[in-house]
Amino acid sequence: MVQISARASELRAAIERATGLRADVRLAVGSTRISIPSPPESAPTWSELLKALRTADRWGSVTADGRTVVWAQVEDRP
Repeated sequence: MVQISARASELRAAIERATGLRADVRLAVGSTRISIPSPPESAPTWSELLKALRTADRWGSVTADGRTVVWAQVEDRP
């Protein structure tokens, strides 16, 4: 299991709670990126998901291969 900061762990848990989806976690030097498939626009989970995403240092979405992924990034602080 990947060891991530408490802040990243809290964000991942909030994203998973909001969507009911298991998040993908990727580590890079100095940051952690958490991503999930984008819920449908009509999903009632968007309000809670946006609340969680706004706690990240950066967040956004990307579409590739016809699939949209929502991501949030936490910068590690010394």
